[in-house]
Amino acid sequence: MLSGIYLGQFFLEDQDILRKIADVASIKKEEIILEIGAGDGRLTKILASQAQKVIAIEIDKKFFPLLKKMPKNVEVIFEDVLKILSKKPLPKFTKILGNLPSSLVEPLFQKLIKIKFKLAVFLVPKKFAHKIEKHQVFSLYFEVKLIGKVPKTAFQPIPRTNWEIILVTKKENPLRTKDLNLFLKRFVYEHPKAKLKNALVEGLIRFYAAQGKKITKNQAREICDRSKNLI
Repeated sequence: MLSGIYLGQFFLEDQDILRKIADVASIKKEEIILEIGAGDGRLTKILASQAQKVIAIEIDKKFFPLLKKMPKNVEVIFEDVLKILSKKPLPKFTKILGNLPSSLVEPLFQKLIKIKFKLAVFLVPKKFAHKIEKHQVFSLYFEVKLIGKVPKTAFQPIPRTNWEIILVTKKENPLRTKDLNLFLKRFVYEHPKAKLKNALVEGLIRFYAAQGKKITKNQAREICDRSKNLI
């Protein structure tokens, strides 16, 4: 199995920044934390001191000798986090934290679209922080706040670029907020095989039904024809 370095992982050496990542998550004692990429456990220990439980995910078994020494409220799982998040039922957790290698950023966010969580705090390469913030699809589901830059000199080995701490929260359900535009954009994205107008028609019917109002397909088509800026 490839080591963390070859997987595109860089390990944060600065203890102040590690504590800042935990502080941004505002962890409560009763919470269960999912940590992605536990590595040698330096962030894991901080999280374990604040949370009820930490589920520490690490793909590289070379860290087994270190991670087996974690506090009793840490459950260590050696597996690909994308596989774990594809399983049913999911492990129970409230918040997600992690130092994400470049190769994991986009596929992880695709998984997070369908997963319930209170918030996530990630350390990502700076270019990915801005890419996620403005991503055409991810912006439909997430609010992304840039918390602060982390200089590349804070890592070992030293990466080529600076990194960024980001705070990620899920946007409210557009049916609850009655946001027709956002609901239709999500509906079209989630039905890629449907023709655009057919997806809009079906989306309109479902949106109005959720508001307690029934409209027919013909009525929905008329709305589409009259409104050029539905999405």
